[in-house]
Amino acid sequence: MSTLEIDHGATVSVREQLVNQLRYLIASGHYNTNDTLPSTRSLGDQLDISFHTVRKAYQELEEEGLLNSQVGSGYTVKERTPLPKSERMERGAKVVNNTLQQLVGLGLSDVEIESLFQEQATLLDHAGLERKLIAVGPHDELNRMCADQLGTALQKTVLPISLSRVERHKDADFAFSPYPHLKEVLETLSRTDTMGFSTHLSPTVLETVARLHNRETLGLVTRRQETIPPLSEELRSHTAYDGQVIAASIDREADHLQSFVRETDLLLATPASQRRLRPYLDESVHDFEELKLLVSKDSTQAIADAVPA
Repeated sequence: MSTLEIDHGATVSVREQLVNQLRYLIASGHYNTNDTLPSTRSLGDQLDISFHTVRKAYQELEEEGLLNSQVGSGYTVKERTPLPKSERMERGAKVVNNTLQQLVGLGLSDVEIESLFQEQATLLDHAGLERKLIAVGPHDELNRMCADQLGTALQKTVLPISLSRVERHKDADFAFSPYPHLKEVLETLSRTDTMGFSTHLSPTVLETVARLHNRETLGLVTRRQETIPPLSEELRSHTAYDGQVIAASIDREADHLQSFVRETDLLLATPASQRRLRPYLDESVHDFEELKLLVSKDSTQAIADAVPA
């Protein structure tokens, strides 16, 4: 459903039909935060109903916290603050119960009802009603790595969100965060289903670094400057390497990569930096490994089990 339709022969009132459909269009992203809804008169003319009915529907949604009204500006969509999960489930159960009673009253069998629910759920998926999934972390480049991995595992879009901006995403259905930052995310997104996950560097990278002599130089290339300290700390804490680490971020030091590469005995680069780095590499001369933060298999499985298909 991407347009509003009124069934004048339905037992449900016109106002209630309009309210229910507008709730869906807002939830599914057809109307986004700060979008302005049609004026009461234009929508009334479009649907062949009274503009007073449209105004009452808008006012009901305003009381629910979905819309904001301003004189001269009409009704705009507010940033949504979801109800607590327990209240969402309770209200949803009432809707389902009422619907089931009506379907049974029409003479549908259990098998037919189940088939209808599955069919309509598929239609909703195709209409774009998707859960909002976010991965939250303090370092954007590392967080994007984790979001991409979780998105691939879930076969869904997982948005990478900076920890400093997480408060803007209280409408998320699920949030995932590394365990050291889980408590902060839980406190900020108190109404979101939030799960932690653990990460690690690949055994291949750790094995290669652990074999370096301390007199050899380890080069670390990232896209963002802020990514360097956590990766350097991770490398040193999981290997016995105590030699020199030199680092560069392509956002700030791309012009110096050629001379930088010559100074290293082993070069590690994040996925986001490799494209800019490869023109300076000679695979016959340079030892090179991709440096990627991996979400653990146990964490990925636990998250996949928790998020509905």
